Amino acid sequence: MEKRTGLALGSLVAGVLIAASAFGQPSMGGMPGHGAMGHHMGGMAGGDDHFMMLLRSANLSSAQHAQVRQILKGERAQMKSVYAGFHAVHEQIAEKLFAPGGLTPADLAPLEQKAVHYQQQIDQNMIETAIAIRNVLTPAQLSRLSQVHQQLQSLHQQIRNLMGSDADEAPADQSN
Repeated sequence: MEKRTGLALGSLVAGVLIAASAFGQPSMGGMPGHGAMGHHMGGMAGGDDHFMMLLRSANLSSAQHAQVRQILKGERAQMKSVYAGFHAVHEQIAEKLFAPGGLTPADLAPLEQKAVHYQQQIDQNMIETAIAIRNVLTPAQLSRLSQVHQQLQSLHQQIRNLMGSDADEAPADQSN
C-alpha cells in the first residue's frame, strides 16, 4: 500500500512538474486558476493542461472539484507576488543581456541568485499544492492516476524510441 501511495504521489508531483515546465506563466489549467501551473504553478488553474488532464482521469466528484478549485484559488492568491518577482527578475536579466556593452556572468550573478530563490519558492509551493490536491483524492483515484501516469510515461518512451535518441536535440542544419 505504501508503494502504491508513493507511486501515486510521485505521479501527481510529476504531473505538476511537467505542467510547470510546459508553460511560461505560473498557473494550473482547466479549472479556474495556474496559468501551478501555467509555467510554474503560480495560479495553478490556468495553463497546466498536463496536470489537469491527469487529474481529470481521476473522475472527481463535484465536491472534489470544488475542493480542488478552492486549493488552486488559494495557491494563486498566495503566490501572486512570488510570480511577479520571478518574472521581474527574468525581465531584468533580459534587459542586461540585450543592452549594449560588455557583460560577464558576474554581472548577472545577483539576478541569478534572486531567480533561484523565487524558483525554490515556486517549486515548494507546487509540491504543497500537489499534496493538498492529492489529499482530496480517494485511494481508488490515486491508483487510477498512477496507472494513467505510467501509461503516459510508456507513450513518451515510445515516441523517443520512434524519433531516435537525438529527438530532444535541435535538428542540425543540413542545407549545403
